[in-house]
Amino acid sequence: MALADLIARLEQDADAQVRAIAQEADEQVRAIEATGRQECERRAAQTLDERRAERQATLRRGLAEARRAARARELEAGEALVGRILARTRSLFAEAAGTDAYRESLTGLSADTLSYLEAVPCRIRCRAVDVALVSAAASSRSDVTVEASDDIGPGLVADAIDLSVTIDQTLDARLTRLAGALAIELLAEVRDGGG
Repeated sequence: MALADLIARLEQDADAQVRAIAQEADEQVRAIEATGRQECERRAAQTLDERRAERQATLRRGLAEARRAARARELEAGEALVGRILARTRSLFAEAAGTDAYRESLTGLSADTLSYLEAVPCRIRCRAVDVALVSAAASSRSDVTVEASDDIGPGLVADAIDLSVTIDQTLDARLTRLAGALAIELLAEVRDGGG
């Protein structure tokens, strides 16, 4: 019996060891599976976060592009509006040039221009109908000549005889110089609902 008991005991010990090894293996498998599930969940969450971030970035870029395009259209519309207003203003120059207010301003404009060209001999060109007015304003200066010019619109152009300076005081040139500031004011008024 002793041999049979010994064999039985060895078999029991072997079974116990097999069970222990199997249990340890099962625990290791479960631990590996749990780690695998956690890693899969982590990667899935990371992938979702990356995709969400990509979508958000794409949406932000699309929104920024849409804003830029809308602003470009707004600027184009504003530029067209200002262009129409300036063109309409220019179309009124001939009519305005026949008014008393224009004639009065031309006298003052002539005096201002001559004060800038204080000691510089110069030639002033203006429309034929304005020669008498401009000549009267320049009468105190013997170094100033006034000439009629078909190329000049309402207003005047003063050229230093030595060609050191030219002052364009035509209505068109003055409007062109003011166009940027006028555009800003006009667009602000339109945006604020005043236009």
